[in-house]
Amino acid sequence: MSNGNENLTVSEIRELIITALRSIKRNGIEDLIKFLEDSDFFDAPSSIKYHSNFKGGLAVHSWKVFTLLKYKVGMYQKLKGKYTEDNIIICGLLHDICKVNYYKRITDNEGKQWKIDDKLPLGHGEKSVIVISQFIKLEPCEMLAIRWHMLGLDPGIHFNYPSGYPYKTAVNTEPLVCLLYTADFESTIILETFS
Repeated sequence: MSNGNENLTVSEIRELIITALRSIKRNGIEDLIKFLEDSDFFDAPSSIKYHSNFKGGLAVHSWKVFTLLKYKVGMYQKLKGKYTEDNIIICGLLHDICKVNYYKRITDNEGKQWKIDDKLPLGHGEKSVIVISQFIKLEPCEMLAIRWHMLGLDPGIHFNYPSGYPYKTAVNTEPLVCLLYTADFESTIILETFS
């Protein structure tokens, strides 16, 4: 899949992200955009050592996940019409909003440039859902996909909650959970590592 986005600068990606978010007609979207612009969303890395661990990496990762998610949703005829462009934009671009103001820039003796400085340790997917919900109303498919986008990598899923494994129920009932997880994972492992 080539979408022509391989050589975009972080500045160009920033404009594309803002334009995509601005296309959403939900109350609070402008406040959410302002929050992103005032935060380190467009400057932060996506990780400290695994993928897109450079200045602007979070925005680059988010854009790649969005474009891949859009492609994947379009692949399945049985999903035609199930998800709106808003669902895809919100899940693809905002699934890692939990990483806003999460990293602190440092330089240590080992050459590391970032360290984790999580001032609100609510979890990964959960925190993203909570942060987004402070600005816009999320649809259930968006909440589930964002909450569980780490699937097997999320330590919280290995505990047998009284209701069983909620993530298994989510992934088996909401295709967007699987699509966002795979788009995120494929972007991390393939697009961001081998490009």
